[in-house]
Amino acid sequence: MEADPQPDSLDGWVAIRENAFTEPEPPHKLRFIVGWNAIESKFAVTCHNRTLQQQQREEEKGEKEAADEETQPPQQSWAGLFSPQALQGLHRQLAALSERLEPCFPQLPPALTGCSGLWALLFPSGPVLEEAELEELCRRLERYLGWALELCGRRLVLESLFAQDQEEEDEYFENLHEFRRKARKGQLTGAKEALRRVLYQHKDADTMVALMRVYEEEEDAYRELVTMATQFYQYLLQPFRDMRELATLCKLEILKSLQADKLGPRRVEALEKEAEEWTEHAEEAVCSIQDITVGYFKETVQALAAMKKQMEQDQKRFGQATWASACPRLENLKYMLAKETLQHMRAKELCLNHKRADIWKNMENLDEQEDNMVVVEELELEYYETQLELYDVQLEILKHEEMLLITQLDTLRRQMKEIQDEVVYYDTCENPEELEGAEEALGQRCAFSPEVAKLRRRTRQLEAKRGTICARRAYLRNKKDQCEERHRTRLQQAQESTKYLHQHHSIQLVSTEREEPLL
Repeated sequence: MEADPQPDSLDGWVAIRENAFTEPEPPHKLRFIVGWNAIESKFAVTCHNRTLQQQQREEEKGEKEAADEETQPPQQSWAGLFSPQALQGLHRQLAALSERLEPCFPQLPPALTGCSGLWALLFPSGPVLEEAELEELCRRLERYLGWALELCGRRLVLESLFAQDQEEEDEYFENLHEFRRKARKGQLTGAKEALRRVLYQHKDADTMVALMRVYEEEEDAYRELVTMATQFYQYLLQPFRDMRELATLCKLEILKSLQADKLGPRRVEALEKEAEEWTEHAEEAVCSIQDITVGYFKETVQALAAMKKQMEQDQKRFGQATWASACPRLENLKYMLAKETLQHMRAKELCLNHKRADIWKNMENLDEQEDNMVVVEELELEYYETQLELYDVQLEILKHEEMLLITQLDTLRRQMKEIQDEVVYYDTCENPEELEGAEEALGQRCAFSPEVAKLRRRTRQLEAKRGTICARRAYLRNKKDQCEERHRTRLQQAQESTKYLHQHHSIQLVSTEREEPLL
């Protein structure tokens, strides 16, 4: 049983470029010549581009100046054989574009259009028409094609009559993958605009109730943005994931063949080279996946940062008691922003590690020759710059790890404060001492309650993690300072080396100039 086609499927569709037919055409002067080919029993249609002939004198000077440049001259003429039925089909296409062409096509005699299909193959005799009648029909067809040029345009008429090149087709049609990418990119852009409109509505919310409704709309808009971003970047990732999987499988098959089969040395060398190529393909795919992942987290981080900034501005418009209902949402936003930024920085760290490894590999592949020393120095400086950038990213990672801990600590402290500030109602009491004793007992019970003890234990754990992060930050800053010092030293050495090479080259030039008269 065949599955029903999906209504939103794009299979079988062709993606048309936007504004494919709206570009203004250059001025032209084309002339059609139509003749009857008695041997083929078809009309011979020729089109000459007389525009180039009129511009020939003006371009003669330019052609002499640009004689050294390789340029491809535009096509000056087109030709083709068309049966009467083919010309009628062409007329139907052009008339669909311009209704004014409908009565302009000359009526073809029955002798030309009557015999077709199987009978034309069995009895290929030409039509019996007078030469004058055929000549008049050809002139009328020439006038018709001239009118078609004016009403439908040069490009459409020529491409309907004559064969199209692949390059000309590419002007109208685009790859279906690119079409889908643009569609998903447009959906993501629309989701970002929707979130931006909701953020703009914050200033119109005068009460906390109205603001909470805006927050609900904002969360819906953010979820939609995450959905669209996920679909878009997953679509971008899929080809590279497929390539990574294919390269890994091919490499494994080659390794199995090398281990199991008894192969000659040439075959082994060829397979090892092929395995290295598949390894490179897999690494390139992984690098592309990392770059695309960075782009995804950049989208979510920007959205959350805008939401957090707007909510902090909202906090200034309300008092502490009123804002208490929105405080958990702000804490959650800070936590989400720190978490997404952490993912973003870790993805950038992977990209920089890959870049640093590539630079190191290029340095190892260079021979220790005098010609390669300049390249080695450039790669070494690039390595230091990449390492410094990597240190900055790692420090950002520690910063947002600490922000995650701070956000959790603030939440724990707020929860403990809410427990301590919990309102307790007492029965009527005449003796104040009994009331004071009850308050002391309540305070001790709150201080040693299992819930408060659990929150305090969790707070101590987070504080210990924060101390570890501070120690790691100090270590990284020390390593970064050392790297910056080495980078400055190597940069100074490279400048001195370049200066020495220039001086040495100048001395050689002077020596050569002095020796020339002696020669």
